[in-house]
Amino acid sequence: MKLFRSICLALVALAIIKVSTRAASILDEITVAPVAALKTENITGTSTFGAGLDLGYNINKFVSIHASSLAFEDWRGGVVDETEVFGKANFVRFAGEAVQLYGKGGFVRDWNGEAWATSVGLGAELKLSKNIAVGADYSIRAFFSEREKDSLARALVSVSF
Repeated sequence: MKLFRSICLALVALAIIKVSTRAASILDEITVAPVAALKTENITGTSTFGAGLDLGYNINKFVSIHASSLAFEDWRGGVVDETEVFGKANFVRFAGEAVQLYGKGGFVRDWNGEAWATSVGLGAELKLSKNIAVGADYSIRAFFSEREKDSLARALVSVSF
């Protein structure tokens, strides 16, 4: 829990430093995205549908940091089943920057299973307008506990301010 709290505090400090060095509002760099997710146990096992929210902060036009919380259909306890903090790096942009391919990596906390994991993946995003984009990504997660690896496929609609 201390590691997660430290990561969150570092992200907030980074955001404050970034905004203080430029005249733009912090809202110009924030994205909010409702997420639909499909978690697959052992990468090829049974799948569970989930939904949640992804909050992002664009450090520059190539790198952003995100925090995502998901709840899955089995409703084993609290409102949030998993939280992920990850970085996203845009690799390739096409069609005047309307289409972008990206890589992502970070840490996952499964609150019901009391387990931590690392996550790496790839995704694509299509900008529909200056403030709205649709995207999808896929990540493989390796847990530090005795639990097997799993995968997470997400579809999202991102709104920026």
